[in-house]
Amino acid sequence: MKLMNFVKIAAIAFILAIPAILASSLSSAAADAHGAGGIPTAFVLQIVNFCIYFGLLVYFLRQPIKDMFKNRYDGFFSALRKAEAARAEAEGKRKEIQDRLAKLEANRDQSIRDARAEAMALKNQIVEEAKALSAKLKTDAERTAQVEIERAKLALREELLSQSVLMAKRILTDKMQDQDQKRLQAEFVDKIQVVSQ
Repeated sequence: MKLMNFVKIAAIAFILAIPAILASSLSSAAADAHGAGGIPTAFVLQIVNFCIYFGLLVYFLRQPIKDMFKNRYDGFFSALRKAEAARAEAEGKRKEIQDRLAKLEANRDQSIRDARAEAMALKNQIVEEAKALSAKLKTDAERTAQVEIERAKLALREELLSQSVLMAKRILTDKMQDQDQKRLQAEFVDKIQVVSQ
């Protein structure tokens, strides 16, 4: 690499020096030509000198320049191959995405129908459960009402019975005389004795 850089610098310096060498030789050749009347030997020597330098440049720089262009060519085609691979991969991904989108589009209508059918089934199930719960609550409410009615009737009977007993007791104590009480007690004792025998 260092040699390559040195060769590049030398080539650039030489290429920049060529116009100056040619300009000085042409000016001196023109001056000699005016004096001698022909192509001066200095100009011919400078052309030979230039051809030697040019030949040396071609000889020494041929391989580095060839390698440089080969490397650029290889780099270009390597980048081209990478770009082609990336394009092929992108095409594959695009095709995969398009396939997935097509499947989603195809399944969309089916998914909507399935969702609607599932929603309808769920609605029917909820309605049936609500009806069953309503019937159960109604049955439970009727049973509870029946129990409460029976309880109220029983309480009312007990109340009526206790009121009747109290009223009968008052009536009996108010209207009954001592003699009637003794007679009733005697009858009661006789009946009990008859039953116990």
